[in-house]
Amino acid sequence: MIGNISDTLVLVLIAILLLSGQKDVAGTVRNLGKTIEEFKKRQNEFKSELLRELNETNEIPKSIAREISSEDYYNRYLKPTQSSNEKIRELEEQIAKLRLELERMKKGDGKN
Repeated sequence: MIGNISDTLVLVLIAILLLSGQKDVAGTVRNLGKTIEEFKKRQNEFKSELLRELNETNEIPKSIAREISSEDYYNRYLKPTQSSNEKIRELEEQIAKLRLELERMKKGDGKN
């Protein structure tokens, strides 16, 4: 079974040599060598381009992680704001009033 590209190229070379005959074997081999060299050059360019792109995509999450620090996350999502503190205070006051009203009703002051 053909395992990689160089095996395939060897088979193509043999086929070309057999089909071209005795006319210009040296020229055919020379052209085939140039073709194989160009193919390997393009293959290496493609590999380096692919690796460069993959490295760039790996750097994106790292840069995002650097931008978002734990302090920034706390300030943005966890730190209570002034308005939420005011709401909590208002709710606590309302709870206290309702407790007083409940106690008064339990004692039976007669007021409704």
